[in-house]
Amino acid sequence: MVGLLLFLCAPTVSADAPAVGGDVSVAQTLGERELTVILRRVVSVPGPLQVEVVTHAGTAAGKLTVAAIPVGVSRVARTPAPGAVVSQADLELRNVPGDNAAALRVDRPGPWELTVSDGTRTARIPFLVPAQTVSPPERLVYGGFVVAGLLLPVALVVAVRARPVWALLPVGGMIAGVAVAVTAAVLSASLPLPPQPGVQLDPGVDDVSDPYALGHPLSADFSRPPVLLGLAAGTPVAGRSGTLRIDLSDSATGAPVDDLVVHDDALVHLLIVGPGGELWHLHPIRTASARYEIDFTPTEPGHYALGVELARRGGGVQSVRVTTGFTAGPGSIPALSGVAPSAGRFPRPPGIPAPGTVAPGAPAGTAAPGAVAGVSGAASGGGNEVPDIAPLLRLGSGGTATTEVAGTSVQVRATNPVAGVPATVTAHFGDTPDLQPWLGMLGHMIVVGPLGPDSDIAAAAQSAPVWGHAHSMGSGAMPDMPGMGEAPGESGRMLMQPTNGDSMPDETVAAYGPDVPFTFTFPVPGHYRLWIQAERHYTILTVPVEVDVAAVGAS
Repeated sequence: MVGLLLFLCAPTVSADAPAVGGDVSVAQTLGERELTVILRRVVSVPGPLQVEVVTHAGTAAGKLTVAAIPVGVSRVARTPAPGAVVSQADLELRNVPGDNAAALRVDRPGPWELTVSDGTRTARIPFLVPAQTVSPPERLVYGGFVVAGLLLPVALVVAVRARPVWALLPVGGMIAGVAVAVTAAVLSASLPLPPQPGVQLDPGVDDVSDPYALGHPLSADFSRPPVLLGLAAGTPVAGRSGTLRIDLSDSATGAPVDDLVVHDDALVHLLIVGPGGELWHLHPIRTASARYEIDFTPTEPGHYALGVELARRGGGVQSVRVTTGFTAGPGSIPALSGVAPSAGRFPRPPGIPAPGTVAPGAPAGTAAPGAVAGVSGAASGGGNEVPDIAPLLRLGSGGTATTEVAGTSVQVRATNPVAGVPATVTAHFGDTPDLQPWLGMLGHMIVVGPLGPDSDIAAAAQSAPVWGHAHSMGSGAMPDMPGMGEAPGESGRMLMQPTNGDSMPDETVAAYGPDVPFTFTFPVPGHYRLWIQAERHYTILTVPVEVDVAAVGAS
């Protein structure tokens, strides 16, 4: 029993074994670059941290500097101190889109920051280095069997060399050790886990190293209040890059909020709708505690509507609308060859009228030339390039329409949507299963509406009651890849997040599609604008669609 007591009192140590958790992907709009930063899981502490940066079509070549910085405090002094750079490396971005890697090193468990700098801006990405810990039931199981194993030869020796009755003492201890181990193993499944640092609690070095040691009270409610969002846009001017600054605060206390967790492969998803129906799906960088910034260039004068999607630690996913949006004043942009500005808008490529222009009485399924679809992310992400131009698809009350986006043929079909009834919208990208996951999903569909007859879509979207964000996990008949679940009739779908340290496929895996189905229930009837997004050939394809949702019982 002495051995059992010594084992139970021994301190927990970090094991050189795979840590719990998988890879972490974080989308970042750093200047003009739309990047995906991937932190491969840490398998030992101290040990290496593999950092990969995925670039998209149109991303400029250049050098990034990445650094790993511990930020958690501990009862034990460590060198280097929290806030000091432990490891740093330069990463060269190539002219071709794809994966770029650098190797860093971490020396302790707990909260860290990865800084990514292009020489002008620095993104600060929080992440957690886990420790391999031993739970109290595990200690009892291991300790009980260790004691039983040690006492077994003792009992044999005593039985042979001394009186047999004396052997009852080590035999009794052996039986007690086995009983303790078996009981602990049986009951371990029903014992509650302690609050998880980084998931339910703000992490520190000590509670990450041993979440059982601090004795947190068990609680079933780790929820946190909604956030308040403050937007500072300066004086936006069309054609001129400016900084949008987002400050987050707690709605219950007013204190700064710096407990965001990665949700759908980003800390903050920023949706911007432009006057002509353009959509920017961007990911502001964290520049300081509770502050996120992004460089954005309005493509034309007018009003811009904004919405933010984020998740607090323990607080769940929140969709926050910027109630005022912002208005960009008139400016100038280098004229495109052969095109003159018209009606205060920026010049468009030859033969392409203003976005969203459709002849009166045009039937459903016709295309409105000039609506922005094309490339978001690299081309329309950082804000200093005009997005590719592609037709707007008008499906009316349902049907099928076809367009082309960045060289990819896209067919969109929809069932007849009725308010309150689930509707299916399916986009077919190309002809081969070569789509890549983006933001942890195969496809995204942004839903805004109902919209009125106002030609300024952003102004109408600002007050629209519905801002939805649907996801597609793909359809069947796709090759099985690591991280995909299996269910009858669902081969090849990304059904759920993997477990036991496995990771979802990232953007380097091109094996999905070509069908990207969505199911969404439109709550009220009316005219809606949809934007469907998927990634192919490292290009974020965005297809705008108009649908009319009928009221229940309408013919």
